[in-house]
Amino acid sequence: MSSRGRTQPKEKHKVEERERGFEVRSAPAPLPRYDALRDTNLRQYFESKTVQKYLQKMGWVDKEGKIVDLDKFRGKLNIIEQEFKYAEKTEFWRLKEEEEMRRTHQARRERALEEAKKLERANRIREENRIRRGIISAVKNQSSHELKKLTHDIGKTKVVESGKDEQEKEGRREQEQEKEKEGYDEDFSPEEDVHEDTEEADEAGGFFVTQHPGD
Repeated sequence: MSSRGRTQPKEKHKVEERERGFEVRSAPAPLPRYDALRDTNLRQYFESKTVQKYLQKMGWVDKEGKIVDLDKFRGKLNIIEQEFKYAEKTEFWRLKEEEEMRRTHQARRERALEEAKKLERANRIREENRIRRGIISAVKNQSSHELKKLTHDIGKTKVVESGKDEQEKEGRREQEQEKEKEGYDEDFSPEEDVHEDTEEADEAGGFFVTQHPGD
C-alpha cells in the first residue's frame, strides 16, 4: 500500500477540524447584486459609440444614454402585453360576430331566394293552371257549339224526315180515299137507287121525284 493512501485519512481529519473551527457571527443576508452598467470602473467602456449603439439596440439604454430600469420596463411591458391580449380577444370576438352576422345574412339571403323561387314556382303553376282551364273551357265551348250544331242538323234532318213521312202519309191517305171512291162508284147503281126510292114512296103513300145523277 502506498504512502499516499495511508496519509489520506489524516488530511480528511484536518479538514473536518478546520470546518468545525470556522464560525460566522454575521446575520444571513442576500449577496449584493452586481450591475456592470453602474460600475464606475467600466464607465469609459460603456460611453463608447459602438457599445452605446449595441446597448440601445438591445434595449438596455435609451437614446439619451440613460440606463433603462428593467423592473419598470417589465411592468410597462406587462401592461402592453395585457393590452395586446385584450386587443386580440376583442378582435377575435369582433371577427366571430362578423362571421356570425355574415352567416345570418347569408341564411336570410338564401331563405329569401328560396321563398322567391317558391313564389315564382307557384305563380308559374297558377299560370299553367289558368292556361289549362282556358284551353279546357275553349274545348268545352267548341264541343258545345259543335254539339248544338249537330243537334240543329239532326233536328233539321228529323223535320225533313217527318215532312217526308207526312207527305208519304198524306199520299197514302189520298190513295186510300181514291181507292174508296173508286170502290163506291163501282158498287153504286142508279137504277137500284131509283127502285128503292119508289118502293119507299109507295109504302109512304106518296111519291118522290128522283133525278139521275147524270142529268
